[in-house]
Formats: sequence, C-alpha cells, structure tokens
Amino acid sequence: MERYDLVVIGGGAAGINALKQGVKLGAKVALVDPGPLGGACINRG
Repeated sequence: MERYDLVVIGGGAAGINALKQGVKLGAKVALVDPGPLGGACINRG
C-alpha cells in the first residue's frame, strides 16, 4: 500500500495549488480527481 503525506481531492485551482505547496515542502502528494485537471470553471466555463 502506498503512503502519502498529503492527499488532495479535486484537481481544480485550489487542489492544484495545494499539490504544489505540498511538493515544495517535500511531502509525498497524491491528487485524486475523476475528471480532467483544471476544475469546472476552466473546463466548462
């Protein structure tokens, strides 16, 4: 089983920001999103 320091749910603007910050701090990060990255605002207008 994989172990992560941070699991981000949702690949919208906030999720991607959280992922970037976690990586900058040296955390092992997983991003979970069933759809394309970018969230509803970017992908659906």
